[in-house]
Amino acid sequence: MHQEQALMVSGTWSSGEDVTSRLAEREATLNLRSEAEALLLSFTRAQMTRFYWGEFASSLDELGLTVGEPLIAHVQRSKNLTMLWLAPQHGEEAYLAIVRRDSSGTRLERLHCRGNVSRLKQPFLGRCPDGWSAFLPLKNI
Repeated sequence: MHQEQALMVSGTWSSGEDVTSRLAEREATLNLRSEAEALLLSFTRAQMTRFYWGEFASSLDELGLTVGEPLIAHVQRSKNLTMLWLAPQHGEEAYLAIVRRDSSGTRLERLHCRGNVSRLKQPFLGRCPDGWSAFLPLKNI
């Protein structure tokens, strides 16, 4: 009786090991996402402060930020723009934080994106890479 109900609910049988594996993978993804989003927010705040005092920083070290082991970071910087690309050592979800001057040059704008690691480090076209989505940081800036 119990097995028939389980079959009707899911449509297929899954072993307990398969479900446990998928749950562990999902938990790891959510933990990585939380860590990445916190780093993106810190990067955004620090770069906005640095720009106010002169120019964007060229590295995470200059901002006093460190990256946890599951992530690989790459900072790109120009006079009007800075980006932090985060790639997972394992997994499919990558992240991007952008801080840039607006078109008038008087204000700073920020953008946080996440998407598939296959689109990592694409040329910046003023928006999230194709197939990626913008998201709000954990806490408002």
